[in-house]
Amino acid sequence: MSTFRRIVPTAAVALASAMLLFGGPAEARRLTWSTSADLITLDPHAASVGINNTGLSQFYEPLITRDQELKLVPALAVSWKNLDEKTWEFQLRKGVTFHDGAAFTAEDVAFSIMRAKAPTSDYKVAVNAISEVKIVDDYTVHIITSEPAPTLPDWLTLIFIVDKGWAEAHGVLVPQDFKGGEENFAARNENGTGPYRVTLRTPGVTTEMVAFDGYWDRANFPVGYDELVHRPIGSAATRIAGLLSGDVDVVLDPPLQDLGRIEADPALKVEYDHEIRSIFFGFDVSSPKLRFGSGADTNPFLDERVRKAVYMAINSEGIQRQIMRGLSTPIGSLFSPRLNGHRAEFDERLPFDPEAARKLMEEAGFGKGFKVRLDCTNDRYVNDEAICQAVVPMLARIGIEVELNLRPATTAFPAMLKRETSFFMLGFDAPTLDAEYIFRFALHSPDGTLGTWNFGAYSDPKVDALMAQIAVEMDPDKRREQMAEVIRITRDAVVYVPLHLQGMAWAMKADVNLGIRADNKPQFKYAQPVQ
Repeated sequence: MSTFRRIVPTAAVALASAMLLFGGPAEARRLTWSTSADLITLDPHAASVGINNTGLSQFYEPLITRDQELKLVPALAVSWKNLDEKTWEFQLRKGVTFHDGAAFTAEDVAFSIMRAKAPTSDYKVAVNAISEVKIVDDYTVHIITSEPAPTLPDWLTLIFIVDKGWAEAHGVLVPQDFKGGEENFAARNENGTGPYRVTLRTPGVTTEMVAFDGYWDRANFPVGYDELVHRPIGSAATRIAGLLSGDVDVVLDPPLQDLGRIEADPALKVEYDHEIRSIFFGFDVSSPKLRFGSGADTNPFLDERVRKAVYMAINSEGIQRQIMRGLSTPIGSLFSPRLNGHRAEFDERLPFDPEAARKLMEEAGFGKGFKVRLDCTNDRYVNDEAICQAVVPMLARIGIEVELNLRPATTAFPAMLKRETSFFMLGFDAPTLDAEYIFRFALHSPDGTLGTWNFGAYSDPKVDALMAQIAVEMDPDKRREQMAEVIRITRDAVVYVPLHLQGMAWAMKADVNLGIRADNKPQFKYAQPVQ
């Protein structure tokens, strides 16, 4: 079915507005995209959630962005460079206007970065190293960091720029306190510089946008779709029914079991790739006793041989074939090949060998096995519940009796963040495309700021010292050597059991040319109808 739709406004004012926008009869090309979850706020610094970042990136922009191949490219900044180890100079783009017509200047950059540092911001980690933003002139800023920050350009891809005057006029100088239940003007309204602007926001129902006529990069991104509509649909069956009926043009999270049916429809297609996200299992490696299990006087996971036995008992290729239907790639570390710091040598997995795993259990003194609770989400990762269910009989073969604790992410993660777990499954990506991102959250000793997702409380002073060097090392080659050493140490110690890179699929009408991205965040300015 064609993506061309006739818009029939219900009032004369709406008709006049449509004619003004589109220069004549209200004929518009509309693209409707659907996901299971809705955007949770339009405030650009209130909630760092994947679907939110995807939605907001259609109408807000950062200084630096990523192209379809995820390479850093200029956005609101045309260039950036180090003046010294703690000073970055950014030359800003001239002639850019916000959706309300206000001019974009250095004042907006300084304001937005400091707004992202506010206590209610969910992006503080991205700007944590920034101590000051100096306005040199209207189109030049100096960003001063408290210490050398080699990944600052990568972090700044996450910080959307807000119009300072708009924020002052509407009382949104600081981000919405989303976690505290606050509602503010920015939660339902926007004023960005992006290719689309929001015309209607009904939480839980729809977010409607139209192409922004004044978009600064229109020469490189001609309007493919005049209207862009996000429609959250919680039911997977209903999302797919909408795609099959033609009411939905793109579904970003189709169930694996429906992909064959979608591909069999000549009016539809599926685009495939692998996410940067890795899926893995982790252990409590700090408690002297097994806290959530029985049958052992000590904590078996303190012994590297037990962790290695778990690794060798899990059939990653079987999970790839039977559970993921081929939509995954078994991996030998937590680090995607797309991340800075990865090396091909890290891709090799330990062999699937239950017999060798049983011998390791015996050598470690756990030949009779033990019982442990496995904490898993059942709604966060692709087929997460089925993966955890499949692991139960695999580990039973080496004497580990697994009690599954399946919960939604909204209840599972708060408990895990309190380290109320002995054995867990987790997924992690790196929006900076740098291995250090995973180091700081999942491998650093927990100290209240770093290691927050290190649920097993792994701690190695040598690794922490290396990570401290990596965080400030400005020499790219030296830094990559340091990152490789961290990966080798933690990989050899089997701190985690890597499983696979999560595959992804976008289902869409055959006449939509969008192109899939490995960050799973579509940029609809690239979308064009197939002629």
